[in-house]
Amino acid sequence: MQASHCKDATMQDIRPEPNLYAPPASEIRAESPTDALRAHTFYVVSIPKFCVLYVATFGVYGLYWFYMHWQRYRRGHGQHESIWPVPRAFFSIFFTHALVARIETVLGPGRRDVRWSPGLLATTYVVFEIASNILGRLDGRGIGSPMTGILAIAAIAPITLALLQIQSAANHACGDPDGSSNRRVTWANLCWIALGVMFWALAVMGLFMPA
Repeated sequence: MQASHCKDATMQDIRPEPNLYAPPASEIRAESPTDALRAHTFYVVSIPKFCVLYVATFGVYGLYWFYMHWQRYRRGHGQHESIWPVPRAFFSIFFTHALVARIETVLGPGRRDVRWSPGLLATTYVVFEIASNILGRLDGRGIGSPMTGILAIAAIAPITLALLQIQSAANHACGDPDGSSNRRVTWANLCWIALGVMFWALAVMGLFMPA
């Protein structure tokens, strides 16, 4: 018994002392692959920046916007389905419902912090986008001018409202509700805004200039 007691005491004496400079284990937290994938599944941009760029460029920013959403989604899910971002951006009216369906899938059920109607928003965008194009063509041919031109320009309001709600849902799906990772306006953005303002000026002048 005495020998066993001495052996236990010896084992206790040779135990390594804890490293006082090591960080607590609870502070070490690795990002899971699922979280990392969700963070880059869709294009993230803040709502104010999206509105400024879309309206200022008269909707041209929408091409880049759709392209980036499909490009990001393809990077994470390309092995499961064939996606060509460029055609889906140029023919966005045929793929908007597919985009919102994928955003809804990534969001998952029970997201009470996100209130949106994916199908309604996609339909709103498609209807007003088609209407705007038709009205613009009629105005270009002098049919119903200037009212057709005014209505074509006015259609950008419901289109923007629908897309910004889709963008808000995409931000939530990527774990960045405020779009803080892409809220800074760059010099490239300012150049596009400047060109857009010039286009807006020409469009408004064209509406009220005598034929």
